[in-house]
Amino acid sequence: VLDHPEVLLEIQRAYVRAGSQILLAPTFGANRVGLSRCGAFHRVEEYNLRLVELTRQAAEGKCLVAGDLAPVGLSLPPFGESSFEEMVAVYTEQAAALEKAGVDLFVVETMISMAEARAAVLACKSVSDKPVWVSFTCDEEGRAPYGTDVLAAMIVMQGMGVAAFRIN
Repeated sequence: VLDHPEVLLEIQRAYVRAGSQILLAPTFGANRVGLSRCGAFHRVEEYNLRLVELTRQAAEGKCLVAGDLAPVGLSLPPFGESSFEEMVAVYTEQAAALEKAGVDLFVVETMISMAEARAAVLACKSVSDKPVWVSFTCDEEGRAPYGTDVLAAMIVMQGMGVAAFRIN
């Protein structure tokens, strides 16, 4: 995206012309874990600042700009070896960059585990008082990939103060 910002601007401006009220900055994988896959783990702030700047430019003041946080791919035992504190730290680094960039809200999306969703919400709320939206991905029975019932997830997220809960 950063190699071809004109493409992003074109796409985002089309959303604005179509009447979008919120643009998601393309920061879905712009966290330390995601960026480490291409050797850019140390550029979290730089990437998030630039992606939000481009999205705000495309918005032209006509809609809100959301910082997009995604699953980082870390898992707690017995599914993995990461700690909850590590998850929170990864999300906090990105959320702080998004807050510095001036997003209007945070969208924590496509969550597959309650642990990651909780970590992301805690991170966002530790750096900002802006609204946080959360979405979980689930199967036809309403279960996230790690087995969490989405109704239970919604209740937990509501208790944590999220502004909106979505399912995808």
